Amino acid sequence: MTYFTLDELTRSQTARLLGLDNTPCEAHLRNLGELAERLLDPLREAWDARCRAGGLGAGGVRVSSGYRSDALNKAVGGAPTSAHRYGFAADLVPVNGHLAAFRDCCAEFLRGRDFDQLISEREDAAGTPRWVHIGYRSGDGRQRRQMLSLRDGRYRPLGE
Repeated sequence: MTYFTLDELTRSQTARLLGLDNTPCEAHLRNLGELAERLLDPLREAWDARCRAGGLGAGGVRVSSGYRSDALNKAVGGAPTSAHRYGFAADLVPVNGHLAAFRDCCAEFLRGRDFDQLISEREDAAGTPRWVHIGYRSGDGRQRRQMLSLRDGRYRPLGE
């Protein structure tokens, strides 16, 4: 991992507050490494380049949710089949606050790559997400190449 640490991919304030163990097993650690190597690190570089070229400020990315143990996933209301439970997904926020531009950069970056899901999460009326979910594989190993928006509690194709 170049830009992300194991600590930030497993850190959870909810787990800490509830006293939940959020330690990944060896298989999930490998999955986190694969996620970072295949998607997160190169995405971070693409975002940094986009920010420099467009005058958007710092191109850093913060992980708001990474790996989730079964207990943590349940506590935060995650889907039972969430890729977070396997170390294959992370929710990301750009440090400069340009969420719509970050989502667009993610979508452009993922075109033609192997991945499972990009979800522009909890979009407002203008289509700006609160965070962007990036999944490398589903829990059962699939790479569906889905690009979705979540608005008003409904999933729809990204950009619709």
